[in-house]
Amino acid sequence: MMEVVAALICADGHFLVCQRPAHKARGLLWEFVGGKVEPGETPQQALARECREELDIGVEVGQEYFQVTHTYPDTTVHLTLFCARICQGAPRMLEHAAMAWITPEEIEQYEFCPADEVILDKLRQGLPQWPQTPAGRVRDMLLTRQDTGYRDFQCALMPTVPTEQVIGVRMPELRQLARQLAGTEAAEAFLNQLPHQYYEENNLHGLLLCAQKDYAATLARLEKFLPFVDNWATCDLLSPRAFQSRPSGLPEQIRRWLQSPLLYTRRFGVGMLLQFYLDDAFSPRYLEWAAQVEQEEYYVSMMAAWFFATALAKQYSQTLPWLEQRRLPRDTHNRAIQKAVESRRLTQEQKQYLRTLRWKE
Repeated sequence: MMEVVAALICADGHFLVCQRPAHKARGLLWEFVGGKVEPGETPQQALARECREELDIGVEVGQEYFQVTHTYPDTTVHLTLFCARICQGAPRMLEHAAMAWITPEEIEQYEFCPADEVILDKLRQGLPQWPQTPAGRVRDMLLTRQDTGYRDFQCALMPTVPTEQVIGVRMPELRQLARQLAGTEAAEAFLNQLPHQYYEENNLHGLLLCAQKDYAATLARLEKFLPFVDNWATCDLLSPRAFQSRPSGLPEQIRRWLQSPLLYTRRFGVGMLLQFYLDDAFSPRYLEWAAQVEQEEYYVSMMAAWFFATALAKQYSQTLPWLEQRRLPRDTHNRAIQKAVESRRLTQEQKQYLRTLRWKE
């Protein structure tokens, strides 16, 4: 008899199942993640190892949920299913053909290994409850919205973010979840919990924060959150609703962000100038502020270039001397020109002149 363990990983009314590879016994049938207990291992140790090997996640193993013995044509297995929850990483298929978060009502849509059928009968009556904090429930809601294909796409765009910190949740789903959570106890608990484990948690944090109307409260939460922003995508989704009226103290606050030693705080500061101070609230001093920000890092230089390209479209005569006189770092200078000539808001004559201003070696 083979001793086998498996994990019942539940989140937000769903549980995680995986499809066996086609080349293995019972190929393409669905099962719970797990595997054989090796000599010298406890069942809990074996389950933690299998979860790392098969899904690249760390799990906290809880109480035993069910035991079953089943005889297949090739072997007899004694399966112990444990409740478990993810404590590190996000599920990533390393061995299986597919994986899915499903509800008890969706069980009939999947063909499971015969040994699991008696377990599924029990799950149809309801999932076990794991003690959960409001902020933990938010994380569960993100996990059940995972799209592994989109996760791979995101990771390719964000080399600064470790892959184990990316779940793979599309932005429309994040925005919908933010609207669903806004003003709830879970959202408040989530906003008070830093640092987060996942990239999507940071994005959701930013969306919830930016939906607030009160300027002072938004500013206080931004100050706590910005040190944990570690990528351009999270940085660039920050567009605080409370800033739209351009409170009188906002420009000086932006200036302080521009002087921060933190890369993405500086990028955020330049982004706020771009969003709120290139139209009717424009002042030439904002060009000076954006030019003076430390731009050695690529992601700050790119935002500064975006700012000056947009300034050319909106405040052409005021901005042009900065390029004519080469008052920007060379990389920022050339990137700003490139972005400007790609814009539809400048005339062909303006674009042709800007091309002559490229800073060559």
